[in-house]
Amino acid sequence: MAVLALTLREYEHGLGPWSITGLLLCAAAPVGVLAPLAGRLVDSFPLRKLAVTRAACQGACCVALAFSAPLWSIYALALALQAGQVVAGPAWQALIPSIADGDEIGRAVSASQAMSTVAAVAAPAAAGLTIGALGYTAPLLADAGTFLVLAVAATHVRARRGAEEAGQAPVEGFEPAERFTLRSDGLLWPLIVGLCVLVLVGEVTNVVEVFLVRGALGASLTTFGLVAAVLAAAIVVGSVLAGRAATDELRALRTAAGALALALGLVFAGLAPSLVVFAVAWVVVGVSNGFVNADASTLLLSRTPEFCRGRVLAKVSAMVRCSSLGAMALGGAAGTLLGPRTTFVVSGTLMAAVAAVVVGRIRRSLRRSAAVPADAGGDSVSG
Repeated sequence: MAVLALTLREYEHGLGPWSITGLLLCAAAPVGVLAPLAGRLVDSFPLRKLAVTRAACQGACCVALAFSAPLWSIYALALALQAGQVVAGPAWQALIPSIADGDEIGRAVSASQAMSTVAAVAAPAAAGLTIGALGYTAPLLADAGTFLVLAVAATHVRARRGAEEAGQAPVEGFEPAERFTLRSDGLLWPLIVGLCVLVLVGEVTNVVEVFLVRGALGASLTTFGLVAAVLAAAIVVGSVLAGRAATDELRALRTAAGALALALGLVFAGLAPSLVVFAVAWVVVGVSNGFVNADASTLLLSRTPEFCRGRVLAKVSAMVRCSSLGAMALGGAAGTLLGPRTTFVVSGTLMAAVAAVVVGRIRRSLRRSAAVPADAGGDSVSG
């Protein structure tokens, strides 16, 4: 709501595309730049202290943003607001394995993904209705209120994570942070790298989607909104289905297979002769997307050790966001050179090739893991 309200307000004040681009960059840049610092904060401080302080700062930023100010101060406040989000994401995510055990982690993650999707779809509508009824100040003040709710919620969380919060002293001479890296996990690392490449190639279509749906397929504004709702609903369905109990091996293969199905859905969408066919393709894309997000997030949470979970989550979030920003740049070039239909088809084809490579890499990793006990006298290596 906040970013959309600011974008619309600055447009209303007559600012040009570069000013709006600067605002959007301020909203996106902190994820990549501050990820290492955010991860260390999450692993070093108790959730209550971190969440309450962060929510108070973000609430104050929203109150300040609610009132007109010079553009440079809007940029500074937007940076501060998003810097808080960089900490909030891994802080709350890292807590899930401390609350949910075993198979419950998958269910918790899938519920979180589904609710996040619903919130993302509801936000533009809520912002638009609020601005229309009460003006640009209202959604920003409402956003400040949501941070107050988060601060209160954090004080009621009983779960603990980390030696510092549990009151346990670290073992002398033990440096756990140096004993785990994403590269050391033969299942996670190829999956995360593959997903970043898939985001870079696949999100190119986000830039040209409106040109395909509204231009080539002739959708009205209402129909365009309904198509977006179809995608969101399909993502929710995929997220919920992915919450069922499954082994790490199955989730890894299912993530790669879901990415392959998503890629084929994009190709199908690019070739769609009508809006109905496009909507069917969008259902495939949405359900696959829900599976990929929920399974990958569950694997990341369940296979990352407690002591460095915040740092790992922040690092992966930064990797994905950088891939997404790269996709925006590629999308503009692809849309200009290839047109929307060809961009969809080329993007989906490249995604399918990457997904096939990831499937092969994961299968090789699983075969090596299965061979370790026999080769190493029964000792297995834990990710």
